[in-house]
Amino acid sequence: MFHQLTNVIAPKQSTHAHDILSELLGKEEKIMIAKRLAIIILLSEEFSQYKIAHILKLSESTVSAISQKLSNDKFGTIEKTLGKNKKNYFAILEAIDEVLHLGGMLPHYNGLDRYKGI
Repeated sequence: MFHQLTNVIAPKQSTHAHDILSELLGKEEKIMIAKRLAIIILLSEEFSQYKIAHILKLSESTVSAISQKLSNDKFGTIEKTLGKNKKNYFAILEAIDEVLHLGGMLPHYNGLDRYKGI
């Protein structure tokens, strides 16, 4: 069933995956996915688990669970996709920041300045 889902989501054009995921996911699910991706990026940049939890308003146990999976190479495809280009990181973090704040519905906690040091 998951294989069939990935075949549906696989982009046939540049906006295809975006449109399908937008239809399937609620805002809480989008936020959850965005935060998980942000955890992976920030851990890759050697932020402490405590700082990540504070920045993203998550429990340390959530960050620890993602960290453990990252240590066990469970996110190889994500890491390869992200690469080590810090310009890409900022573009991703900016997109995550927008999702997390729902177009201004939630307050920005120092906006992208909270990621300074990357």
